[in-house]
Amino acid sequence: MNDRTITDPRTAPRGPGTGPDDPAFRARLDGFLTEHRALLDDPRWEDGTPPVPALLAAAGAAGLFRDAWAAGPADRPRALWRAVDLHAALARVGGGAPGAAVLTHLDVATRLLGALPGADRALVDGALAGRTTSALAATEPEHGSDLARLTTRVHRDGDRLAVTGGKWFISNAPFADHLLVLADDPDAATGRPGPALLLVPAGAPGVATAPLDALGHRGLTGRVRLDAAPVSAVLAPGGYGLLVLMRHWLHERVMLAVRMGELADAVLRHAVAAARQRHTFGVPLIANQHVRFTLARLTAETEEVRAAARQGVRLLAEGGCPAGYAAACKHRAAAVLREVADEALQLAGGDGYRTGHPANRALRDALGLALAGGTDELMLQQIDRG
Repeated sequence: MNDRTITDPRTAPRGPGTGPDDPAFRARLDGFLTEHRALLDDPRWEDGTPPVPALLAAAGAAGLFRDAWAAGPADRPRALWRAVDLHAALARVGGGAPGAAVLTHLDVATRLLGALPGADRALVDGALAGRTTSALAATEPEHGSDLARLTTRVHRDGDRLAVTGGKWFISNAPFADHLLVLADDPDAATGRPGPALLLVPAGAPGVATAPLDALGHRGLTGRVRLDAAPVSAVLAPGGYGLLVLMRHWLHERVMLAVRMGELADAVLRHAVAAARQRHTFGVPLIANQHVRFTLARLTAETEEVRAAARQGVRLLAEGGCPAGYAAACKHRAAAVLREVADEALQLAGGDGYRTGHPANRALRDALGLALAGGTDELMLQQIDRG
C-alpha cells in the first residue's frame, strides 16, 4: 500500500450529502490525478521543500481552479461543489499535503481577492491560471489569533503608503507573489482608522518571507517581515479590513471542515486495511473486538463530520451559512481528525511513528488545521455567539 496515496480518490465514496453529480468535472479531475501522480506523491511534500508552484501551475493549466470558480451568482453552487470534489481528492494523495497548498490558494487568498471590489481582476485571473498565488497575512507572533491587537502598521512614506510589522504562521507565504496584509491604521492613512487590508507585492523592497520549521504542513507555512514595504492597493480601508475577513472566514472554515473530514476518512480507511494485514498474537488485529468497535465509532464520527461539512457547503451555496454553524463544523472536524489520526497511529504500532506514515502526517497536520482560520477556543466563542 502506497503510504502517500492514502485512499485512491477515484474509488473513494463521495460521502453523505454530496452535491449534484458532475461527471465532466470529475473526469477532468481524475485525468489530472493520473497524469500528475508523481508530483502528488513527490517525497518533497514531507521533507520541507514542497513543490507548491509546480502543483498550482499544473492544476491551473488543467483548468481545475477555473472549474471551481463562480463567474456569477448562478454559477456559485456548481463551483462550490467542484471545489469540494477537488479538496476531497487532494486530501487523499501525498499524505494530504498537496491539498493544503491548493485550499489556501483557491479558497483562502483567491476567494478573498475575488470578493473585494478593490482587487485587480488580473490577480484573480493569474491565480485561476496557476501562474501566481497570494497569501493572507493576518496573524502575528505576539498575539496569534487576537487580531484586535495588531502591531503591524500602515503609514505614509512620502507620497505613498507603506506597512511595517511582522506576520507568522502564514500559509503559502514561502511561495506567494502577493501578500494580503491585515494592518492597523491608527492615523487613517487609508482614509479611516482601524484594521485595513492591504495588497503588498511579496518581491518588493522591505518584504522578507521565510518558511517556518513547523511540526506539520512542513514548508507550507512561513513568517513575513515588513519594513516600510510598499502598498500596491488598499483592498479594504481602516475599520473594514477585519469585517471583510470575518465574512470570508465563513467560507474558509466550511472548506477546512470539508478537508479535515476527507482526510480523517482517508486515514481511517488506511487504518482498517492495515488492521486486516497486521497480526498480533497469531491473529489479525481486526479480529480484536475492541479494535473493531473503535474503528466503527470513528467511522460514525467521521461520517457525521463529512455530512455536517457538506451541509455547510449547501448553506454557502444558498448564500447564508451562519457563523456559528461554520465554526461548529470546523471545531468538530478538527477534534475528530485528531482522534482518528491518534488511534490510527496507535493501531499501526511502531510503524505509525515513522515519518511518512499517513497517521503520523495526519496527526501533525491536524494540529495546524485546528489553528488555521481560528483556534478551537475561538470556534467555541463563535458557537456560543451563534
